[in-house]
Amino acid sequence: MNRILPLVLFVLSFSAARSQSCDYTIEGRVLDLHDKAPIFGAIVTVEGFNLFGQTDEQGYYQIDGLCPGQFKLVVSHVMCDQIDRTVTVRSNTTLNFELEHHINELSEIIIAENSLNQVNSSVTESQLNADQLTRLSTQNLAETLNSIAGVSSLKTGSSIAKPMIHGLYGSRVAIIASGMRMQDQEWGADHAPTVDLNGFETVQVVKGAAALKYGGDTAGGMILLSPERIKLKDSIYGNTVLNAVDNGKGGNVSSRLTKSFDNGYYISAHLTAKQFGDRQAPDYNLTNTGLKESSFGFRLGNTKLIKGWELNFRRYQNTTGILRSAHIGNIEDLLRAIESNTPLRIEAFDYGIQSPKQEALHHNLQATYFNQYTDQSKLNLTYSYQSSNRKEFDVRRGNRSAQAAIDLTLNTHDFLGSIQWKKDFDWNLEWGINALVQDNLSNPETGVKRLIPDHQKYQAGTFFTASYRPSNSFSWEGGLRLDHILIDAKKFYDTSDWISRGYASNFSEFEQNDFGTQILTYPKLNFSNISAQTGIAIGITESFETTVAYMLTQRAPNVSELFSDGLHHSLATIEFGSLGLQKETSHKLILGIKSQSEFYTLGIDPYLNRVSNFIFIEPSGIELTIRGAFPVWEYQATDVFMWGWDAYVNLKLSKKLNYNINAAYTYAQDLIEAKPLISVPPFTLFQQLSFTFFKSAFELELAHRYTATQNRFPNTNFMVNRLESGVLVQQEVDISTPPEGYHNFDLYFSVPLKTNTFKSTLRLIVQNLTNASYNDYLNRLRFYSTEMGRAVQLQLVLNY
Repeated sequence: MNRILPLVLFVLSFSAARSQSCDYTIEGRVLDLHDKAPIFGAIVTVEGFNLFGQTDEQGYYQIDGLCPGQFKLVVSHVMCDQIDRTVTVRSNTTLNFELEHHINELSEIIIAENSLNQVNSSVTESQLNADQLTRLSTQNLAETLNSIAGVSSLKTGSSIAKPMIHGLYGSRVAIIASGMRMQDQEWGADHAPTVDLNGFETVQVVKGAAALKYGGDTAGGMILLSPERIKLKDSIYGNTVLNAVDNGKGGNVSSRLTKSFDNGYYISAHLTAKQFGDRQAPDYNLTNTGLKESSFGFRLGNTKLIKGWELNFRRYQNTTGILRSAHIGNIEDLLRAIESNTPLRIEAFDYGIQSPKQEALHHNLQATYFNQYTDQSKLNLTYSYQSSNRKEFDVRRGNRSAQAAIDLTLNTHDFLGSIQWKKDFDWNLEWGINALVQDNLSNPETGVKRLIPDHQKYQAGTFFTASYRPSNSFSWEGGLRLDHILIDAKKFYDTSDWISRGYASNFSEFEQNDFGTQILTYPKLNFSNISAQTGIAIGITESFETTVAYMLTQRAPNVSELFSDGLHHSLATIEFGSLGLQKETSHKLILGIKSQSEFYTLGIDPYLNRVSNFIFIEPSGIELTIRGAFPVWEYQATDVFMWGWDAYVNLKLSKKLNYNINAAYTYAQDLIEAKPLISVPPFTLFQQLSFTFFKSAFELELAHRYTATQNRFPNTNFMVNRLESGVLVQQEVDISTPPEGYHNFDLYFSVPLKTNTFKSTLRLIVQNLTNASYNDYLNRLRFYSTEMGRAVQLQLVLNY
C-alpha cells in the first residue's frame, strides 16, 4: 500500500497537468517612454520557452500557446534599454511596455549597408569603435584606418595623408561626416582631409559605392564618420583624452562634454588642440615637419523616436610643415636628393613651422530635420554650408615666403532630402534628391600663376534605393542614382600651350579674349552620370554566409584634373590638367565569403574592377623655368583593369587571448599602354595579438604590419643633362623604382584607473617599436628622407 499510493498520486497529478489548457495569449503594445509613439520591430520573449512576439508598425505584439503559470518576459529593441517583467498567466492577458529609446536611428547611421552591425549586407564594410579611435587620437584619418584590410595611405611626408581604398583615392573615396559629404578640395594628392576624428564616436569603411544617397562617383568606397550617440535622459557626461609623445616632443588634448535632457533636448561640444615640433627619423631630424592643429564643434538639437532636429557646427584649422629638404630648386637638387642617404638639409629640432608649409581652415554648419509622419514613412532633410580655405607657402625670393603661393577658398551649399518608407517587415525603400552649388576663388594676390582657376560647380541628383529581407538567411538590396554636373570656369592659358595641346581647334568656343601671349577662356563643361548598385546576401548555414554585389559608378573629372596648370609649390612639381578628359565609368564586382563561430571569424572578399577613361597623374619629363628644371606630372586617361582581395581571420584563443590577422592585395593594369598603373599599394599584412592579464583588466597588445615591395610599377624615369668635370653628360633620373618592403611593430599597454568620480584608462603606446628605418612607396616625398622613427606615447583617458 505504501508503494501504490505515491504511484497513484503521480498518475493523478500527471493527468491533471495534461488536462491544463495551454491556449492562453499575451498581447499588447510597446511604446516609446517619452512620446508614447509605437516602436516597430521590438521583440517580446518568454524566457526559457521558444515563444516570442514581434511588434508591427503600430507597436502591437501577440504571443500564443501559453499555459497557466508564472513567466518572465524580456522586451528588447535595437538602441533601447532591455526590460524584464515577471507575469502570472491565468487567462488571456494584455500587457503594455514602455522602452527608453537612446537615439533616433537617423538614415545617415542606418543606411543600405545595414550600418554598424554588418548584418547580411551585400558589400564589405569595417569599423573602428570609440575605444580604437581614442587609442589613435594623435593620428590623422588615413593613418587611423591603416589597420583595416584594403585601406592604405597616400602620403606627402610625415603628417599629410589621404585614405586609399582598393588602390583608389581622392574624389573616388567620399568622406561622410554626420550624414553629409565633406567638400574640402579633396582633389589634391597632398590635401589631407580637414577633419578631427576626436569629434566622432565611430568610423565605418564601406568598400564600394553602396550608399548611393551620398553620391554615385565613389568607386573606391566611403568613410562614414558618426558622432556620439545621445542618451535621452537627464544627464551630463563626457571624456577628456591627454596624449604626450616623445617623437616631435608634443601631444594633444581633446575633450567632449554632453548635456542631455529627458524631454529630448541636448547640447554637446568638443575641443581639440594638438602641436608637434620636428619629427625624428631613426638617424636624423626631419627639419620643418611640425604640426599645429585645433578643432572645435558643437551639436544642439531635440530628438525623439518620430521627429527631431539638430544644428551642427565644426571648425578645423591646421598648419603643417613640409620637409625642408623636399623643396628642390631644380632637377639638380632632385638628383642629389636621390643619390644621398640623408636629407640635404638637416637642422636642430624646432617647434617653428616655416615655408614650405600648408595652412587649412574648414568651417561646416549643418542643419538636420526628420519626421516620421506616418507609421511607415519618414522624411529626412539636411542642409550643409562648408567653407574651406587652403594655402600653400613656397620658399620664395625677395622675402616673399610669408605670402602664400596658392590661396584657394571653396564655398559649398549642399542639400539632401529623402523619404523612407517600409512595407511590412520585408521591404525598406528610399527616394531622395541632392543639390550642390560650389564656388571656388583663387586669390589673385599670390603673385604667381594660379594652379586652379576660379570656377563654379552645380550638381543636381536623384536616387532610389530598396532592400528586401524576407528572412534572416536572405537579403537583397539595390539602387539607382542620376546626376548632372555643370562646371563653369574662368581661366587664362599661355597662347603657346593653348595651341600645342590642341585646344585652339577642339575648344575654340571657350575663347573670350586674345591678349597675345595669353588667352582668356570661359570653359563650360557638362557631365551626366548614372550609378547603380545591387547585391544579395545568403546565409547558407548559421555560421557561413556569402555575399555578392555589383556596382556601376560614373565620375566626372574634377577641376584639378581638368585645369591644373603650373608649379605645385608644396610638391615642387609642375602639373598639367587636360580639358579633353571624359567621365570615368567603373564596373565593380565584390564577392564576400564569411564563416564564424563562438571562437573564430574568417573571411575573404575578392573583387574585380574595370574602369574606362581612368584618370591618373604620372611623371612625364622635366620643364625648364627661370628657377631651374622641375619634374612635370600630367593628368591623362586610360582603361584600367583591377582585381584584388581582402582577407581576415579573428581567433579567440582563450578568454584572455585574441589574435587577429588581415591581408590585402591589389593588381592594377593599364590596358592601353600594357603596363602597371602607378601608385598602387603593394601586398600588406596586419596582425594583432592581445592579452588580458588574469584577475585584472590590464591589456597588452602587440601589432605588426608588413608592407611588401611593389614589384609592379611603370617606368617613368627621364633623362637630364648634367655637368660633370666640365663635361655635359646625360643621366637617368630614377623616380620609378619602389623602395624595399618593411616590417613595423607597435605596442599597446592599458591600465584601468577607477575613482569615485572618473572611470579612466592609462596607456603606454610605442609605435615603430624597433626604430626601423624604411621608405614607403606611397609617400611622394620618399626620395628625400625615411619615415618617422620610434614614437613613445603616454595617454590618459578620463571618462565622467
